[in-house]
Amino acid sequence: MSIRLARGTRDSYTLDAESVPRLLAPPARLLVMESLAESRRVRERRERKRRSAVVIGLLGLAFLLLIAYWWASRQTDPEPIAIDIPVTVVETTIPPPPEPESSAVKIERTGSTVLLEGLVKTESERDALAAAVTNSGLEVDDQLTVSPTVDDSDPRVVAALLAPLLDGTGNGELALIAGTVTISGEALDPVEAEEIQSAIDTAAAAGLTVDDQTTIRILPEAVQIEALQNEIDQIFELARELEGQYPKFDTSAEELSAGARTTLDRVAVAMRRYPLPAADIEGHTDSIGFEETNLALSEERAQAVASYLADGGVETDRLQAVGRGESEPVADNGTESGRAENRRVDFLIKKREG
Repeated sequence: MSIRLARGTRDSYTLDAESVPRLLAPPARLLVMESLAESRRVRERRERKRRSAVVIGLLGLAFLLLIAYWWASRQTDPEPIAIDIPVTVVETTIPPPPEPESSAVKIERTGSTVLLEGLVKTESERDALAAAVTNSGLEVDDQLTVSPTVDDSDPRVVAALLAPLLDGTGNGELALIAGTVTISGEALDPVEAEEIQSAIDTAAAAGLTVDDQTTIRILPEAVQIEALQNEIDQIFELARELEGQYPKFDTSAEELSAGARTTLDRVAVAMRRYPLPAADIEGHTDSIGFEETNLALSEERAQAVASYLADGGVETDRLQAVGRGESEPVADNGTESGRAENRRVDFLIKKREG
C-alpha cells in the first residue's frame, strides 16, 4: 500500500506502509496503521465472498444436474396412466370368397348314344367333348354346363379316357369328379382292354385317382375262330383293291413290301382281338423253278409273315408257318398276272392245339 501526500501544487510524496512508522508521529502512525489493517480486512472479506459465490454456484449447478438426471430417469419409464375411453364395437361379417366348384364330368354310352353331363370350365372344352363323340359316328346328348369357377381340368386327359369308351365298349360309363376317375363297362376284346388301360395310365400320370371297374368280354373259341377268319378275309379283300397292299412276293423273293406290312399290321390287331384261335400261315409260289425249291421258298415266305406278326404282339405258339409250294395255285401260271396272284400267303384260322 502507498499513500500519496501533497503539499501545495508543486511537490508531492509517496509513502508505503514500511515508511509510515518512521515518518509519522506515534498518534498519527497508529491511525495510519489501523487504516491499513482495515483495508486489508476489506480485501479479505471480498475474497471470501467471491470464493463463497463460486462454491455456491458450483453446488447449485450440481443440484441442477441431479434434478435433470432424476427427471430424465422418470421420463424413460413413465408410469402408465389409465384413461377410460368408451369404445363401441361394430361387428362386420365379411363373406368368404366363393370356393371353386369341383370338376364333374359324366360320360355314359348306351348303344349308339353318348350322354355328356356335368361341369366344364370353358366352351371350347365342351365343344371338344361333343366333337369326339360325333367323330366316332355316335349320337351325342349334350347336357354339359360351362362354369368359369370350376376347377381346371385337362381336356387331353378327358379325351384320352373318352376314346376307349367310344371305340370299345358297347355300354360304358366314365365319370371325372373332383380328381377321381371312375370308368366302367365291358371291353369287347383284349385290344380294347389295352386301350382302356392306356387311357387309365394317362389319367394316373396326370395326377388323377383312377377307379377301374371295366371287365373284358371273352367269346367262346368257336365264335372267335369264325369271327377272326371273317375279319382276316375282309382285310385281304380290301388289300387286293389297294395297289401294293396285298401280301405278295416277287419271284424267288421272301421279303415283305411296305404295303404288305401295312396289311399284316391289321391282321396282328385282329389276332390280338381274338386271343384264343391259332392260325396256319400257308405260303405259296408260282410254277417257275423246281418244285422242291418252290416248296422251300413258300415255307420261307410263310415264316417271314409269322415272324412279322410275332413282332406285332401275337403269341408265337398261335402261329404255324406251312409251305405249300406251287401245288395250290389260284390263278393261271401261264400269265404274269396269274403267277403274281399265286405268289401269296393264306390264313387258315383253327382251334389252338394243347
